[in-house]
Amino acid sequence: MHRHANVTGPNVAKFRYQRGWTQDDLVAKLQLLGCYMTRDILANIEIRRSIVTDIRLVFFATVFGIELTDLFPAKCDFRGQIVGLDKPIVTRKRRRRSRPRRKKSS
Repeated sequence: MHRHANVTGPNVAKFRYQRGWTQDDLVAKLQLLGCYMTRDILANIEIRRSIVTDIRLVFFATVFGIELTDLFPAKCDFRGQIVGLDKPIVTRKRRRRSRPRRKKSS
């Protein structure tokens, strides 16, 4: 699995750390809400080893008391890398294909 398939994992870990919760604490809170989660699943989500389903995103937002959009990075490019406002996006320049020149007929 590609790491850019899970862009919310680091923010899940961030919100958990901010509240002083262990992984077991968060798993217990999610299970009380009805979300199937184990500590191993949570650890894999946080380190971006596995993807996060849409329903789990809703459960994370509910348990943290935040908006769903707060789980996502501010802005990502197509590879999942966070793009800062001062970081230019560099694109590849097209190479002009050289065409054989036609001879002018006189």
